[in-house]
Amino acid sequence: MEVNNQDLYNTQQENEESSSLSFGMIYKMVVLNWKWFVLSLALCLGVAYAYLRYKTPVYQSAAKLLIKDDDNTNKSNGVNALLNSQTLGLVSNSTGIDNEMVLLKSSRLAGQTIYDLKLYVSYKMKGRVADHLLYKNQPITVDIDSSSLSNLKAPIKLEITREEGSFHITGEYTYVPSDQDKLPSEYTIDRTVKDLPFTLNTSVGRLTFSHNGVSMLPEEKKLKVTILPVQMAAAKYVAALDVAEENKKATIVDMTLADEVPERSCDYLKQLAVCYNRQANEDKNEIAIRTERFINSRLEKINNELGQTEGNLESTKRQYGIVNTEANSTMSLSNSDAYAKQISELKTQMELLKSISEFMNEPANKYQLLPSNVGLADASASAFINKYNEVALERTHLLRTSSENSPVVTPLTAQLDELLLSIRRAIKQAHQTAEIQYNDLQRQFSLYNQQILSTPQQERILTQIGRQQEVKSGLYLMLLQKREENSISLAATADKGKLIDDPLLIGKVSPKGSMIMLIALVLGLAIPAGILFLIEFFRYKIEGHDDVAALTKLPIIGDVAIASDQAKTKADIVVHANQNNLMEEVFRSIRANIQFMLKKGENTIMFTSTTSGEGKTFTAANLAVSFALLDKKVVIVGLDIRKPRLAELFEIPNHHQGITNLLVKENPTMEDIKKQILPSGVNDNLDVLMAGPIPPNPSELVSRQSLDIIIDQLKEHYDYVIIDTAPVGLVTDTQQIARVADLTVYMCRADYTPKSSFAFINSLNAENKMPNMTIVINGIDMAKKKYGYYYGYGKYGKYGKYGHYGKYGNYGNSYGSYGANYGSYGNYANSGYGNRNDNSIKV
Repeated sequence: MEVNNQDLYNTQQENEESSSLSFGMIYKMVVLNWKWFVLSLALCLGVAYAYLRYKTPVYQSAAKLLIKDDDNTNKSNGVNALLNSQTLGLVSNSTGIDNEMVLLKSSRLAGQTIYDLKLYVSYKMKGRVADHLLYKNQPITVDIDSSSLSNLKAPIKLEITREEGSFHITGEYTYVPSDQDKLPSEYTIDRTVKDLPFTLNTSVGRLTFSHNGVSMLPEEKKLKVTILPVQMAAAKYVAALDVAEENKKATIVDMTLADEVPERSCDYLKQLAVCYNRQANEDKNEIAIRTERFINSRLEKINNELGQTEGNLESTKRQYGIVNTEANSTMSLSNSDAYAKQISELKTQMELLKSISEFMNEPANKYQLLPSNVGLADASASAFINKYNEVALERTHLLRTSSENSPVVTPLTAQLDELLLSIRRAIKQAHQTAEIQYNDLQRQFSLYNQQILSTPQQERILTQIGRQQEVKSGLYLMLLQKREENSISLAATADKGKLIDDPLLIGKVSPKGSMIMLIALVLGLAIPAGILFLIEFFRYKIEGHDDVAALTKLPIIGDVAIASDQAKTKADIVVHANQNNLMEEVFRSIRANIQFMLKKGENTIMFTSTTSGEGKTFTAANLAVSFALLDKKVVIVGLDIRKPRLAELFEIPNHHQGITNLLVKENPTMEDIKKQILPSGVNDNLDVLMAGPIPPNPSELVSRQSLDIIIDQLKEHYDYVIIDTAPVGLVTDTQQIARVADLTVYMCRADYTPKSSFAFINSLNAENKMPNMTIVINGIDMAKKKYGYYYGYGKYGKYGKYGHYGKYGNYGNSYGSYGANYGSYGNYANSGYGNRNDNSIKV
C-alpha cells in the first residue's frame, strides 16, 4: 500500500488550518457530557427563576406634556392681547423645546416634585427573602421638619417593630457638620414608645412618627424606613425619567418614568407638570414683580411731594387771605403756562432718567431686570431696556441648569454688558437733549414771566404752586394706571405646560421574564460548552483515533486498548491461543492489516515511536505471538540496545545472549545467530533474539554491515522478523536500522503522545527515512466515556460477523473492563542511554 509522501508532509499545515472541533466531535462532546449540560441548565434556570421570583419589578408610566409658546398664549388670552402693545415685562422664558426638555430633567425641578410628594421617605416591609415596597399604604408615616431636610447630608435608616402594643424604633444616621474641618459623626437610635404620634429630636432634625390610618403594623413585623436627602432622592428620579420630543412640528414632549411602584410613578409625572408650571410662571412674572416694586416706590415718593405742594398752596392762601384771583394778562399767562408745562414734562423725563441710572448703578442690581414701560419718552432707551430684560431673563433661566462660566451663559453675560453700555449712552444722550430743550424753554419762559411781573405777587405765587401741584398730580395718576395694568398682567398669567392626559401605566419593563429565562437557557448551554471547548482547545496530547486521523494521513492499522492484569498471562502477553476476547481481536486486526500492506517477499516489521513509554515492545511482542498463532515461524529482535526490555517482558533471566554479540562480528553465520536466539516460552513458533550486553557505541554498532547479514539470514529462516527499536525521536539508531525493514509500525499512545510529535512523524515519512510507515494507537482507556462512546458504538461495537454471535456481539462495550495500564516504558530522557557499563561489550 503506497501513500503520497508530499500529501503526508503537508498534513500538519493543513490540520492547523482546519477547524479544531468538527461537528461530530461537538456532537460527541454534548452526548458524553449530557449530565453537565443538564446540571448547568438546572442551575441557571433555577437562579433565573429565583431572580424573577424575588426581584422587585419595575413599571413604566408615561405622560404627554404640551408646552405652549408665548405667541400663542398671548393670542389666545384676551387680556394679554389688550396689553400686548404696552407689555410690562412678560417675555418668553423658553429658547426652544430642547431647553424645556433639559429643564424637565433638572435636579432642581425633581427636588421640588419630591418635596411636594414627600418621596424622600421610602417604606419597606421586611420579608423572609425580599422586602416589600409600600407607597401610601404604610402603617406608620415618618417625616422630618423642612429646615432640617434642606440641611440633611446623609440618609437616615430606621426600623420600627410593634411588640406587645409598644413601638420599638431603632436606626442609625450620620451627622455631617457644615464646617468641613469637622469629621462626620455616627449616631444610633433605640427608643420604645407606647403610642403614636411621637416626636424624636435628633442631631440632624426633628422626626415625627404618626399612624397613616390605612392599617396597623402587625406584631413582630418590621417596617424599614429610609429618609434620603432631597438631592440624593432627586438623582434617582432624574436618572429614571426619560423626556423625548414627540414631533418636530409640535411642542409636545413624551415623559416616561420607570419606578418600582406604578402609582408613585404616575403621581410623580403629574406633580412634575405642576412644579414645571409653577416655575415657569415665576419666571414669567419676575419682571412684572420688579416693575410693580419700582412703581410703588415712585408713588410713595411722588405722594409725599404732592402733599408738600398742596400744603404750600394752603398756607399761601391762608397767609394772603386769597379766595379768588383774576388774570391780568391772559396771553402772557397762557404762553407762560404752556412753556411751564413743557419744562415740567422735561423735568419728569430727566427725573426718570436719573432714577433709572441710579437703579442701574447699584451693585445689587447688576444683571437684574430693569424697570420698563414707566413712561420714558426716549424710544431708544426704552428699546434697549426691553432688549436687556429679554436677555437677562434668558440668562437667569439658563443659570438654573448651568454655571456662570458655561459656554451657553457667557455669551449672554457679554451681551448684557454691551446692552448696559448702550443703555447708559442712550440715557446720557437723552439727558443731554432734555437739558438743551430745558434751557431753551427756560429762556422763553423767562421772557413771558417778565411780562407777568406786573401781576400781584399773590397771583404769581399761587400760579407757581398750582403748576407744581398739577405736574405732581399728573405723574401720580400715570403711575397708578401703570400699576393697575401690571397687576392685571400678573393675574392673567397662563400655565406654560399642560398635561394632555393623566399619566398612564404602560406596564412592567424589568425584569423581563422571557428574556431572563432565555439568557439563563443560553448560559446553561454555553457555560459547560465553553469549559469543554477550552479543555479541548488547550489539550496538547492525542486522546484517540480521531485526533491521530486529524494530524496525519498515514494509515492507522490498529487501536490498542489498555490491557487489564486479568488479560495478561506471562509478563505482558495478552494474546493467547484459542481465545476470542477483545485483545486477541485487536491484534488479529493489526496482523491482517500488516499482511495486506506487505508485498511478496517482505516479512520484516520494525516498531518504533517518538519517545519512550508509548508501547513499542508490548505491541511488537503481542503481534509476534499473534503471527505465531498462525503456525508461522516468528522471531522478535531486540534492537533497542540502549535500554532493552524484551528479556523483562518475556521474563527471560539471561541477559548475556543477544544481537550485540553478533553485531561485533564481521560476518556472523547462522550458527552464530542460533546460539544467541532463545525460545520465547510463550509459543513454540516464537523465538527471541534479545539485545544482549549494552554496548558503549550503539549507533556505530547498528551501522555495521553485520546487521544486514543477520537480518537477511533471519528472513530466510523465519516467516516474520519483528524488530523492536529505540525511540526515533530521541536517538538516531532507529534511522540506521530502518534500512533492513520492509514496514514500519510507528507507535503513539493516547493521553501521552503530544500532538506536536506528528509534525516530526510526517516529516520522517515525507523524507523517506522510514519504510512504509503505519500508525498504531496504544493505551486507549476504554473506562473513559469518550472512548467507550466512540469505540463501543463506532468501530468495534459491530465487529464484522461477530456483531451477531454470542459473546462477540459487543466488543466495544467490553473495553471498559480493561482498566489497568500495561507496562510503563520509562523515560528516555532520564534513562542514561549509553551510560551503563555492566555486561557491556566493545567492538
